[in-house]
Amino acid sequence: MTQSLGLSGNELVLYAIMWKETGKGEKPVTLDYNGWSEAMGVKVPTVYNCLNKLVERGIIDQECKSIYRLKTK
Repeated sequence: MTQSLGLSGNELVLYAIMWKETGKGEKPVTLDYNGWSEAMGVKVPTVYNCLNKLVERGIIDQECKSIYRLKTK
């Protein structure tokens, strides 16, 4: 993940958790920002910023306000 996607730090942690929760990218994930922040050990704004960066880089898609899908190749 780190080399192929160029992820590190909180973005990598969030992506890895999403990968596990989505069944390796096969289904969308509905986010509870508080739950994700607890799982990552960070504050909610950090989760929100990481999600925005992953969307901007084209690594995940945002389907609506709190539903995200990993992009699969």
